[in-house]
Amino acid sequence: MRNFNAHSASCREVSKIRRTRIIAGAIAMALCAWAPVKSTHGADSAGSILTIFYADSLSSYVATLAKTYEHEHPGAQVRTESSGSLDAIRKITDLHLPCDIVITADWRLLETPRPGIEPWAAVFAGNSIGILYTARSKFASRINAGNWWRILERPGVRYGHSNPERDPAGYWTLVVWRLAAHYYNDPAMAERLAAGCPRVNVRPHNVDLIALLQSGDLDYYFGYASDARLGQLEFLKLPAEINLGDISLAQQYAHARVTVGNGANHKTVSGAPVAYAATTTTASANRAAAIDFLRLMLGAAGRKAAADAGLVVYPEGLAWDPSSRMPPVLRAITKPLGKD
Repeated sequence: MRNFNAHSASCREVSKIRRTRIIAGAIAMALCAWAPVKSTHGADSAGSILTIFYADSLSSYVATLAKTYEHEHPGAQVRTESSGSLDAIRKITDLHLPCDIVITADWRLLETPRPGIEPWAAVFAGNSIGILYTARSKFASRINAGNWWRILERPGVRYGHSNPERDPAGYWTLVVWRLAAHYYNDPAMAERLAAGCPRVNVRPHNVDLIALLQSGDLDYYFGYASDARLGQLEFLKLPAEINLGDISLAQQYAHARVTVGNGANHKTVSGAPVAYAATTTTASANRAAAIDFLRLMLGAAGRKAAADAGLVVYPEGLAWDPSSRMPPVLRAITKPLGKD
């Protein structure tokens, strides 16, 4: 009798355990059905290391977006490296350094097929070229949009720009001089400005000139409007017809052409609006994360970061995608970039 009772008690205990497991399983299934689905972008990006090579005039913009991205993707890391746009490209094409995203200060640099770089570009913001200076610059209280070239031509005034063979800001400056010669009806202006800017005043990258202003080694330099925020500098805004900041004036800017480099390495550069663009690399180890970062750039957060950095904000991103290789998720939030 005792054995029977013991067996019955054992069976009841087993049944109780089974019922408990069945109930627990049902609860788990219900919870799974109720729980919201997590973003696949966040899941793909979590824990990833994203490497970005970018034009150095975008330092504050990229830093802001990198911080936002890491906040939205816990565990992800964004590693950034600034340089001139052409150097950023060479790090991928010539040095084969690992990278996921490359950003240039002239979207046209991504038009040319390059090994290691995908054949499409997302154009997300612009900039303009003007004259940067400090309160200590010679004739700082007198310079304006109607006399700036006369101020620069005065004896003892030192001005500079970046190297047009390494940095788009350099050839943008030469284009501005050409446009200014026409705008102010002074045909020899560009040649005079070039003659008054010795090689020692030409530095590899645009941001290299900030320290020269702050130290007093230069009085003025031609650079981006956004540079003023990097070094707390004064900025003289030039007329829209010459400053390369108005995308609606693309045809007018294109009338100015300059030659960059010498001998077999020379090339002709046409004027255009200053427009930043980004794409991914073919060897990206974190393609999903890279696309997710570009989605951030092209959205509201990217537009706010552009405004805060002093860039020209576009109402929507533009897509250069001649071979339909841009990821569909990016193509869906951009407008095709028309070529004039």
